[in-house]
This record gives sequence, structure tokens and C-alpha cells, in this order.
Amino acid sequence: MDFPGSVQNFIYLLSKLGQQNKMLSEKAIEYFWSSLLLKKLSQNVQFSDVFWRFVFFGKSGKERADLMESAISELIVEHPEFAFMDFKGELGGAFKEDSPLFYRTCAYADGMIDGLSIRDIDLLIGPFYTGMFSFAIDSNLLYSDMIVPMEILDMMVDLLEIEPGMTVYDPAFGYGRAFYTIFRREGFDYTSFAGLEIDPRKWRLTKIILSLVGIDVSKLVRGDSLVKPTKETLYVEEQYDRVIIEPPTGERMVLQELKTDFFLRNILNISSGLISQWDFINHGMRSMKDDGKLVTLITRGELREGNKEIIDNDWLEAVIQLPLGAVHGGNDDCCLLVLNKAKPIGRKGQVFMSVSKSNGREPFCFEVREENLLLSSVMRNFRDWKGESGVCALIQIDTIKNSGYSLVPGDYSIIPVKKDQLPEDYEIFLTSPTVELDSIGEFLESHRYLRKSKNADLPEGHEPDEKEYKGKVYKYPRLEVDEKGIVQLVSLKEHAGELTKAAEKSLLRKNDIIFNRRDDITTIGLVTDIPSDASILPSGNHIVFRVAGEYDPVKVFNILRSDYGQFLIREATKHLFMEFLPLHAIQAMRLPVEAIKADRPEQSGSQDRRISTDEGSDSDV
Repeated sequence: MDFPGSVQNFIYLLSKLGQQNKMLSEKAIEYFWSSLLLKKLSQNVQFSDVFWRFVFFGKSGKERADLMESAISELIVEHPEFAFMDFKGELGGAFKEDSPLFYRTCAYADGMIDGLSIRDIDLLIGPFYTGMFSFAIDSNLLYSDMIVPMEILDMMVDLLEIEPGMTVYDPAFGYGRAFYTIFRREGFDYTSFAGLEIDPRKWRLTKIILSLVGIDVSKLVRGDSLVKPTKETLYVEEQYDRVIIEPPTGERMVLQELKTDFFLRNILNISSGLISQWDFINHGMRSMKDDGKLVTLITRGELREGNKEIIDNDWLEAVIQLPLGAVHGGNDDCCLLVLNKAKPIGRKGQVFMSVSKSNGREPFCFEVREENLLLSSVMRNFRDWKGESGVCALIQIDTIKNSGYSLVPGDYSIIPVKKDQLPEDYEIFLTSPTVELDSIGEFLESHRYLRKSKNADLPEGHEPDEKEYKGKVYKYPRLEVDEKGIVQLVSLKEHAGELTKAAEKSLLRKNDIIFNRRDDITTIGLVTDIPSDASILPSGNHIVFRVAGEYDPVKVFNILRSDYGQFLIREATKHLFMEFLPLHAIQAMRLPVEAIKADRPEQSGSQDRRISTDEGSDSDV
């Protein structure tokens, strides 16, 4: 039999079946793997007392399914460890569905399996798993919260630094791909696996497939890792050397909620509201030994108040930002988080952070990953515990604390501030706390000051009956800058509408920084000289940022125009459609404090500032 061609044909039939009825495609997949495991067991002398009376090979359809279920019932009586295979009539019941394509798909699976010897099964399990099972998940033929490419799972295993004989735990193992990834690696044959999975179908199918692979599945239990007592003192958790987690997204589909008694869990107040990634991670941390290590996928962001212990206790070892689209079915802004309760001496007080170099809006493609984040380069630097300009850096624990416990690698100056940045200056920026833009100045939007009616919405602190602004006003319709980013005040148009008196605040001033809301979102400009007889109102296509206090607007502008600043702007906008840049996306950007402080407080906003460019030497404004 041409096995590669047969697998391809079977996958084709599964795909067509999944388009018609996803529930039946899941049944066909279970049917295939269950039949394959039964054939392997039937040839094992240990189970001969069960299978000698069953002859289901050579048969097909409902007859075979009924015989398989009878054989499974007998097997469970003699060998209770196979109780996970109990389908309770579901296999035979599936053939009651009026689906010729389902019958044809299962019949094709029967023909494939009947043509295999035990040696064939042992040799083909790996290719079957990779080519068939992974495809079924990636193609949505099986329900999955999120899809993590095998390259990412390989990376997670590398970060765990597993040694033979260790115990590995996954509190939501899903289809067990992490276990399979670990097991197939040389030297991990004696690793002990344990885990929980609430979904009965995932739990059953995973144990069937991993049993075929050769993994001891006795500690893979159907259960809910989020069941927790009302009293903290009642916590009783098993302890493991390594913990690996791909947290479910939390926003489970109604179908999945019905399968897993999710509504009942809410009624019993086992977990209230949507599941949080941190619920799984907290459980994972409680399950780590005192010298244990944890690697998890997580949506990047700030730590919650109750989770700041991982920084305060110096458990955080690495945060690796994944490229856009690397994880499907969840939030695109994903990172790998590495926690280590026994960090080596040379790594204490520091956290390895890396950023994605992908600057496009297209999904990440592993086939061309040299154009994006080089995963092998990140792992090499992690093992050597060193930074690489523009890719990764070692961030001080104190810097993270002073930056609001942010776990976003892009919040730190990993991307150089300037292309010609001196190493010693770059180190200052790396160790500098970061601050959000909205805390160092004020954002202004001109459309909020236009008087459209008597009760037009006005900024906070302004009364609706304020007098109109009197004076000639010009509108600046389109942001134009020279090669240094200096705003060119051309194409001004006289504004014919009415303005509130509060509009004086929104008129352009020297050292204002202008962002585009649309079009080229990475273009920003600095206002330098304004004609003394002109009052200029930016258009609704612009957002104006006015730096205040102890910060230097020109330094802020230089940072925003640097590689680092352009990276921040792209990161803030890469998930937005129609090239639209909302105010909150800019406000949340963070800059290193040491890079933007004024030399002297009185210098902030002075005329003698210098603007750096990437093309040559600095130039006076």
C-alpha cells in the first residue's frame, strides 16, 4: 500500500467531512486512532485473553464499530487502565447518522489499518501523528482553543531544559502535543508525564494516541485544574520538576462549554466569570517544586497585583515575544513566559527579554522566519545569557518594578534608540524605567473643540456655554515633514467653522509633536517655528502630543523617530484595521525615562534643542 498517498487521501476525506459536519469528522478521527490502538493491542500476548474471541479486522462500518466497542468493554474488565477507551456506544451510534461521506471515510480508514503490520504501526506512528493528527488540529477538524505551531512547542521544550527522569505536568493538556513533543526528543524516554484535561473528548483521544506512541498515560487524568477551595490553607497540589502550559483562551465556545459542564461550574462557583490565563499559571506555580521551572504561553501585558511575586521573588527568567500571527485562535500579542524558582546565580536579578522583529501586518510565516524573529538566535542568546541589539536584552528586575511590572518586551529599549547609539548609552536606556506617554504630557484632538451645536462635547473642565473663539484661524489639513521630521506648515486653509474659546488650547505651539491617525502612521512631526500672526488648528486626522513637566519634547521626538520609536508605533497599530491609530494606542506607548528627561527643568520647551536624524549629524532647530 502507498502509505503517504493513503494518508493524503484519508486527510482529504476528513477535510470534506469536516466541512459538512465537524462532529462527524471528530468521530472519524477517534474511530481511526481507536482501531489502530486495538490492532496493536490485539497482537500483544499480554492482551491475548481478551482479543482471541473478537475478529473485527476485515470488517467495516457499524459492524466493526460494534465489535470494537465490545472488545473495549472486555479489555476494561481485564485491564482497567484502559477505561479511558470506553465510548459508551458512541462509535456505533455515529453510524446511525445519514452521512455517506462518514461511512466512506471510516471504510477508507479500515482499509489502511488492515494493511498494516505491527512493525508498520511502530514505524508510522510519528508520521501519522505529524501528518494526520496535527493537520486535523491545524485545519479545525478538531475543536481547539488555540493552535500553537510545532516550532513554538519545540521552543517551549527547549526553554524548560528537561533532563531524563524528571516529572512534567500540564494542567490543561488538550490534545497532548506538548507531551508528544517532549517524548519524541532523544533522552526523554524516562520522563514521567502528568496532566489534567476537562474536555472528555480531548482527554480520551489524547490518551489513545499517546498510548500508541508509547507514553505512560496513567497520570493523565480527566479533571479541572481550576477547582479551588475557598480557604487557601486547604490547597493540596502535587509537585513537579517542570510545568508546561498552553492556557485555553477562556472565551470558550458554547458548544465546548456544554461538553465540559462549564455552566455547572459557574453555578457551583468553582470559577466565576471568564477563565483567566493567570488562573492556570497560578495553579502551575503551586505545582512546581522548590527548584521547579515553568514555561507558558501568555497574552503579553502587565502583571496583576497578586502575581507580582514572580518579580519580587526573582522567579521570572524570560519573556519572549512571538511574532504577529504565530498563535492562531487566541490573541495575536502572545509571549512565552519562563518562571524558574531556582535561577542560576549568573541569572539572578535579570530577565531575558526578546522582541519580534516582524514589522509587517501580515501573519507570521515559519517558512520565511528568517525575515522575522530568528527563533534559533533567541534560543542561542538565552542559553549564553546575553543580549543582541534589536533582538533581545537582559533587563534588570528593578527596571521592571519601576516600569509598572510590565511584561511587554517592547516596553523596554531592546530596539536601539538610534542606529548609532553608543553601547554605554544603550545600557543606560536598558536599565532605565519606562513611562507611558500619557503620564508625561497631554494629548489634544482638535475635533473636540469644534462647535457643532450649543451643547457640543467639550474637554473636561470647560462649560458648554463658553464663548466662541474670536480670531482668524487656519487649518492644517495634512501632516508634511522634511527629512528631519520638522513640520512644514504649508497648504494651510482658513477655518470657516466656529470654535469654542477652549480651542486656544488646541492651537499648535512650538515643540508640539504631531501623529498621523491615518495614512502613514509611522510619520510624526515636530512643530518648530509658527508665524507670529497665524493661529493654526490641526485637522481631525492628527493627534497632537504636548510634553510637560521635567521631560524634553525634542528628546521625546527623537526617540519616537528612532528605530525603537518606530517599532513602538508599529506594535501599537499592527492589529488595527484601515490604518487607523486610536488615541489609546499612542497613550500606552512607553519610553525610557533616562532618554527623555530634560537636562535642566527650565530647558523643557526651550528653543535651543537638537534633533537627531538617521541620515547624518545632528542639526539645530
